[in-house]
Amino acid sequence: MSKHIHYAIIPIMKSTYKSLFHLWMMMFLLVLASCTERKVVIGVSQCCGGKWREKVNNEMRLAQYQYKNVDLWFTTAENDGKLQARQIDSMIAKKVDLIVVAPDNVNDVTPAIERAYRKDIPVILFDRKTENPHYTAYIGGDNVEAGRVVARFMAEKLKGKGTVVEITGLKDASPVIERHRGFMEVMKKYPSIKVVTLDSNWKIELAQELFGKYLDKGGHAEGVFGHNDLCAIGAFEAAKARGLEKQMKIVGIDGLPGIWEGVDRVKRGMFAASYVYPTQGEKVIALAMNILEGKPYKKDNYMQSFLATPENCDAINLQYQELESKVQDMNHISHSLDRYTWMARLQRWMIVIAIVIVLVLLAVIYYIYKVYRKKLQQKQETARKTAEIMAESKEGWNPELTKLDESERYFIDRFKKKVIERMGDADLKMDDLGAEMQLSKVQLYRKVKALTGKTPAELLKEMRMQRAYTLLQQTDKTISEVAAEVGFAVPGYFSTCFKKQFGILPTELRGEQS
Repeated sequence: MSKHIHYAIIPIMKSTYKSLFHLWMMMFLLVLASCTERKVVIGVSQCCGGKWREKVNNEMRLAQYQYKNVDLWFTTAENDGKLQARQIDSMIAKKVDLIVVAPDNVNDVTPAIERAYRKDIPVILFDRKTENPHYTAYIGGDNVEAGRVVARFMAEKLKGKGTVVEITGLKDASPVIERHRGFMEVMKKYPSIKVVTLDSNWKIELAQELFGKYLDKGGHAEGVFGHNDLCAIGAFEAAKARGLEKQMKIVGIDGLPGIWEGVDRVKRGMFAASYVYPTQGEKVIALAMNILEGKPYKKDNYMQSFLATPENCDAINLQYQELESKVQDMNHISHSLDRYTWMARLQRWMIVIAIVIVLVLLAVIYYIYKVYRKKLQQKQETARKTAEIMAESKEGWNPELTKLDESERYFIDRFKKKVIERMGDADLKMDDLGAEMQLSKVQLYRKVKALTGKTPAELLKEMRMQRAYTLLQQTDKTISEVAAEVGFAVPGYFSTCFKKQFGILPTELRGEQS
């Protein structure tokens, strides 16, 4: 390729590259923007599992599709407060936008909720509360009122007298504290009703064990209040094993749909009633979005409910069936939406990857072009410096020497000749040069300095560098051989002096890798 053709192609390559780069970068940014739309992430920290909380979670999942770009992250602590605190801390570390918490207990979980609150992450307490005000909002059933409703129902069924066994959940949980408070608030009005409280853990097995031991020790009960339907089921099974289930009125809290759940057991005559504790996960998400979008909201939101009794079981079941049918339809729709969304994201990312590959290829081409151009510039610069050095050599190192008279030029020529003769001597001293010129070291220094503006040592070094430059370009001698020939015993020091003199290393002059 001729020099003229090269200089014609370079601008075309550069212009084409820039145009393609800008075009592809615009496409990349557009696609990337569509792929990386900001999502709102809501963390949901459940204290435990179970049918009731599964229902809540499903309602939240369905509700999220009413809003654009909302992700839900669910965790379950399985009644381990310390584990729940770690899960909340993990959500804080991941910088979720809002956290919904159903606290396992006030002691372990409250500090983690406070940490989220201090990090300016809104916190919604759901179903359960903590002992401090460091939360954004509460939503859930009115547990105090739930206790009152059950107490009034029980007092009416027992006609104001008898023994009622209260089987609680975990004693540090706010629903237990509040349900017990509401229950006892009403029961105090009925002095002929004795209340026996058994501390359980929400689970069937422990409730059955505790109530069984109570009965075996001679205890009796006309009524049983389970703090959830599972506790009530445990009490029923213990009573049934002893043939006593028909002698007592059993009431639970949850009122879940489905076979052998609370409402179904009321219909079968196993329970006298079950308090339908509201789930309404869609209201939790609505509250969360109001907070995130800066819309008005109430700090305390109580969802009212009612007792499922034999008189209204059929109506409740019908409502549940209709709701379940709608939930199933919504599930199908949501699954389809998830599939279509996933496919759309996959397609967008495939486009992004293709664009990235093209950009990488363009970058490689541009890099090759830059390397080629740099080498070309180095060659041009080397040729320029060579020309300058050759010109200087013809002038006798320095253009200023032309101003000297004949005797002065004769002296300098003699000095130059002596230097050339002794150039390969690494141990050459100015004393030796002075002696050969019949001058002392001081006399030589003064005269050379006066005529050239440089010291003898500087002129010696300059001549050595010029000679080395010529040898490197015009011979195949190694750099070490060239260094030795011009009086440098150490090749590394030679390379340093060469770079200082010409701005490039000997290896760069020859186009080698340093």
